[in-house]
Amino acid sequence: MFYVFWMTRNRSIPGDIVCVQLLDRSEWKGVTRKLPLRDNDESHDESYDSPRPTGRVVGIWSRSDRDIIASFPEENVSSDKMRKVLVVPYDIGIPKIRINTRLSNELKHHRIVVRFDDWDINSHYPNGHFVRSIGPIGDTETEIQAILIENELSTSSFTQSILSELPDGDSWKIEDEELRKRRDLRSHLIYSIDPKGCEDVDDALSVKSLRRGIELGVHIADVSYFVRSGSYTDREAKERSTTVYLADRRYDMLPAVLSSNLCSLLSNVDRYAVSVICTLDPHYEIKSIWYGRTIIRSAYKLTYEVAQDLFEDKDDEYMISLIPELSESKLTPPELAEKVSELRHSIKKLVEIARVLREKRNRNGALELEGVEVKIQMTDKDNIDDIIPKKPQEIHETVAECMIFANEWVARKISHQLPSKALLRSHGAPPQDMFSSLKECASARGYVIKTSSNLKLAQSLDNAVDEFDPEVNKVLRMLATQSMIQALYTSTGSNHKLSHYGLGIECYTHFTSPIRRYADLL
Repeated sequence: MFYVFWMTRNRSIPGDIVCVQLLDRSEWKGVTRKLPLRDNDESHDESYDSPRPTGRVVGIWSRSDRDIIASFPEENVSSDKMRKVLVVPYDIGIPKIRINTRLSNELKHHRIVVRFDDWDINSHYPNGHFVRSIGPIGDTETEIQAILIENELSTSSFTQSILSELPDGDSWKIEDEELRKRRDLRSHLIYSIDPKGCEDVDDALSVKSLRRGIELGVHIADVSYFVRSGSYTDREAKERSTTVYLADRRYDMLPAVLSSNLCSLLSNVDRYAVSVICTLDPHYEIKSIWYGRTIIRSAYKLTYEVAQDLFEDKDDEYMISLIPELSESKLTPPELAEKVSELRHSIKKLVEIARVLREKRNRNGALELEGVEVKIQMTDKDNIDDIIPKKPQEIHETVAECMIFANEWVARKISHQLPSKALLRSHGAPPQDMFSSLKECASARGYVIKTSSNLKLAQSLDNAVDEFDPEVNKVLRMLATQSMIQALYTSTGSNHKLSHYGLGIECYTHFTSPIRRYADLL
């Protein structure tokens, strides 16, 4: 990887495909995390960290033709005449763009869309043209559209050619041929645990007691059955890459008949799945792993809150009222009590297993980093009313641990089966200078943070605890999070290291979210 700084980008902008020349080592620079105050601020080139391989752009192979979100400058002179105006892009990595317009006064408080035209060799600024206004700055819908456009996210409806490939959601049923080929798990107690209101249920879980151990099942929607490679649906999913979740809406990677119906592991309906079933001994040591296509029938669609209440032994009658599959059934009170007991026992076993799995990863250097997940509370008029930090619950960690477990073991399987082309998710160790802020902050409070390995870092963070101020450890973990580098998709057979530094495992992939993430389909 080459780092290209502001003054050596040679009139290229983010999104361009460029030719880069590696500079002499004496000209290498470190990467700064300081944000520039202005788009042409020379502090872009300030260097704080250790020098990294640095290059300069010597040619532009192809220009990005994407829409650019911008706004008119505050000092804009009122005029209705056609004139040249330097508009300010939303993306601070793009310089001001010169456009000809007579709308600068009318739209001075609007976000607008502009397109890049050219960039004269003797000019500080590129030329572009006005495309359209998307609305007043600060308006919720305007800001949402700005985010979508700036990130090139598709929000268009699915075409008829795509919809015509898909089965009818109302009349679809399990095919006899699939029933013969797949392992039938419909008699197993299987349930999903998701956020409230979730419609695209990718995963479900099961725990089954055996004579000499226990069986853990992770069941993932078999999206590949409905989305054939090379089909219109597949090509559109590949283009979208992921489902986009905003505070008040989502934009699906797949049509609703799949994402919210036929692929979604809803309760009390038969569904195709791909399952990872692990046999554990009484001490939760792994004895065997089975992988295969299955048919499941989830018994319950639980929320995290309900699952946590079950784990915490909340009153049976109260729990029944929270679980529609029970409260809306015709079961007798004794039968309902038995169902709650069965489900509660399963969830408690699931938590026990997840604790053991997590402890194993922790011994291998897994990092427990700090991040604040929030819930956006909206008003009736679709404006943000409040931002509420989500309360962490053990059941969140339990589900996450089961997904990590399945992803790890699927990664092992495909790495063995496809030694040169299995898609993996790797996470490298950060360069040591990335930890400078963390070490300085910890040192100010009398703590020493060791970063020679993920295990040393994890142990240091565990020891950096102030019993009178628990926020100290949270801040240090946040700084550790900021020190991490981006995880990457990579392939077996490449020169990249395949381990995952943050999770403390040697092999990892994305398998458990195929309804909303294209990588999980591959």
